Amino acid sequence: MPDTTAPIIDPRREWVRHLGRIGTDHGLFSRLDSRHFALMVEEESDTLVVSFDRADRLWAHGAEGLPLGFEAVPAHDVSLLSLMSVGRTWFRSAEVEAMLKSLAIDGFFVSFQKVILIAAGPDCGHAAARAAAHIPGAQVLLAQPAAAISARHAPFETRFRADRRADPDTPPPLGPEALASAQQVTILFDPRDPSDAGQAALFRGAQTTSLGFPLAGGALTRALQQPDALVPLTRHMVRGTLDARTARAALRPVLHADPSYRDRLSNRS
Repeated sequence: MPDTTAPIIDPRREWVRHLGRIGTDHGLFSRLDSRHFALMVEEESDTLVVSFDRADRLWAHGAEGLPLGFEAVPAHDVSLLSLMSVGRTWFRSAEVEAMLKSLAIDGFFVSFQKVILIAAGPDCGHAAARAAAHIPGAQVLLAQPAAAISARHAPFETRFRADRRADPDTPPPLGPEALASAQQVTILFDPRDPSDAGQAALFRGAQTTSLGFPLAGGALTRALQQPDALVPLTRHMVRGTLDARTARAALRPVLHADPSYRDRLSNRS
């Protein structure tokens, strides 16, 4: 019989404690509001990675779940600022916006020679694109981002109708507009998915490259979240060698290891 006297461990509380220890030792960990966290890991580096992630995704990996981009810190000796949401908030938070604005005003972002913005998934990608307005000259890598969800800007979008009441598209700018000052933008998407393809088409900046991975579906977002893809992709961004060829080379083996992607390939007509 199970030991009913054993203490119940809340993985969320343990996760907060674990990231708190990392922040204490290496930079900062802060609860910005009831649904948003920030982790800063500072290294003696001229490169900063800024990532957007979901705390609930990390909890699923246990108390030691680490945010997107963390593996790049020891691999490439970069600093990391990770913003994390509890649920799909679209990072519409006065506290998140205040933090980004304050860092920009204080010259934090421009103190680095290179800033890399990364995010995976519609809501995280939406927030990362908008954050680029605070970080001119950033290099940006987004997997399956949502440029907009309102009926006005994305009438084809059917996945987030309930979220339209909160109107995460306002105030402006939209993500594609905020990316106007970015140095390089790479959008990963599935051209066979109508919503995914429609969102990718809204990113039309001259410095934007859209890379289609047919039949990838959600495996594309999962691939970017895997260190086996993210670490080499970050390396190419640090070195300035990220292009269609190097991006596909980094992502292809990780995608092919995803069972759902393999199933789609085997079942395609």
